[in-house]
Amino acid sequence: MTQAFSESPAAESIIQRFSVSAASHLGYRPRAVQIDAASRLMGRVIVEMATGEGKTLSLALAASLIASTGRRVCVATANDYLAHRDAHWMRPLYTDLGLTVGNVATDHSTPQRSQSYQRDVAYGTIREFAFDHLRAAMAARRQQPIDASPTLDVLIVDEADSVLIDEARTPLVISSPEKGLDPADEATLRWAANVAGTFHDSHDFVRCDPGGMIALTTSGRQRVLHLQMPPAMGPLSMTDIIHRLEIAIWINQTMYAGQQYIIRDGKVSIIHEYTGRASQQRMFGAGVHQAIEAREGLKITPPNQPIARITVQDFTDLFAHVSGVTATAREDQNELVQVYQLPVEVIPSHRPCQRKIHAACVCRDEPTKWQRIAEETMEMIQAGRAVLIGTRSVQQSEALSQVLRQCGVEHVVLNARHFDREAEIVAQAGNPARVTVATNMAGRGTDIELSDAVRQAGGLHVIVSEAHAASRIDRQLFGRCARQGDPGTARLFVCPDDEVLLLGLGPARYGRTRQSYLATSDSRGLLSQLVRAQRLVSRQQRLGRSALTAHQSQLNSVLQNLGLDPQLDPLPE
Repeated sequence: MTQAFSESPAAESIIQRFSVSAASHLGYRPRAVQIDAASRLMGRVIVEMATGEGKTLSLALAASLIASTGRRVCVATANDYLAHRDAHWMRPLYTDLGLTVGNVATDHSTPQRSQSYQRDVAYGTIREFAFDHLRAAMAARRQQPIDASPTLDVLIVDEADSVLIDEARTPLVISSPEKGLDPADEATLRWAANVAGTFHDSHDFVRCDPGGMIALTTSGRQRVLHLQMPPAMGPLSMTDIIHRLEIAIWINQTMYAGQQYIIRDGKVSIIHEYTGRASQQRMFGAGVHQAIEAREGLKITPPNQPIARITVQDFTDLFAHVSGVTATAREDQNELVQVYQLPVEVIPSHRPCQRKIHAACVCRDEPTKWQRIAEETMEMIQAGRAVLIGTRSVQQSEALSQVLRQCGVEHVVLNARHFDREAEIVAQAGNPARVTVATNMAGRGTDIELSDAVRQAGGLHVIVSEAHAASRIDRQLFGRCARQGDPGTARLFVCPDDEVLLLGLGPARYGRTRQSYLATSDSRGLLSQLVRAQRLVSRQQRLGRSALTAHQSQLNSVLQNLGLDPQLDPLPE
């Protein structure tokens, strides 16, 4: 499969028919740059197109060109919402070409999945495709019928950096819960949750780096020996008790409701760091999920044991052809080449971008930052603009919402608690004086249509309330404004309390940086350290992905030498 196919008479006919169909159903034809992008996606490449340049249409054209040759295409995107939206949005164009399209989502039944995989083009997430592949492999091992499985032929990845980089940090695992929770384990989990807050950093426990696991000191272990414990904990060894206590202390230090998870219907729902969406289908591993349930006073679920496992890297390798498109690939182009053999090719914009990114606003502390954001928001409202404010977590979105209410600013909040209103909120986000406070849910793939009045007033104004660990995520949020030639502005707000500074610089350097700024108000110095911190965090995450790939490769070899299947015979956690 090469770019040459797109220049064949058959391809020219398909492009012409696709263009006519797009004009009929969407009101516009694909531009030359979109056709160029679709042509490049025929090769093994990651295409970078600026936000608002029409990646969805380019991808649909590429999928149509490929599917018209009789091949099956899987389109992997960042989340279920985008998979559903794009499949339904592009369906009339596929239909006019005589092609069928479906989409796979977390809540779809097996018959729904099977039907979608029988289509010429299937939209979904890499997680759902991989899980269905693993389920099919498990069924084949048991000599049972395979109900629903993707055809491992062509994979086109939308939001490629999110799918191939961010999702690749952890393996994709299908787990089975143990039969029940041992009474001694439950008693220990609840005891640990109750006493964890009485242990003090540096004196009772230490950790090597921010977010790193906890280890009790000699003093901390001595304290454990003198604490009263319920009789039900008797069967457990002191080693097991200390291990559960260390986990309980760790989650007190690093895991917070409204940041990494929310409580929904009496259960812990994990919030995806990069998409801002919550899922009850996933569980934290290594006893963390149960420790959180104990802390929150919820029913404790039995721990899961892995029964099938595959990494994003190994799963994509199963496809005969892989290509992808995104707006933010350059930062990770070396990794995309090294891991996936996918070079990055940049498509120029069809018209000059009118986005103006204002100088970052550096504030003394977080309360001051919230107030400055509220003031800038009010200025934009008075000018007839629409405002999108991006926050790092549910907790932050709700804290900022409270500040805006106190200032009398009408607004709506889009986060994991309000996922059911996403389409409605996004549809109105481009209206005059409309203020939308959102987590990363309003990042990738979110196309905010501007009213004529907002366009004439200067377009959408985007506020990034806190820098993300990966600068390309900030770029994605900036990219919600000034799309397809529209005007728009954006600004980043920074303060020394921002989490990325601690994560990237480490406690000692972060402490010095914070004190230096508070003493001198050197904004340029703090911004320089922010850039440094983002680079260091990205490097740490890149090394983590590299280590996972190397470990998985070594583990695969060991399991294969033992006559085991690396996907279906995973080691216990």
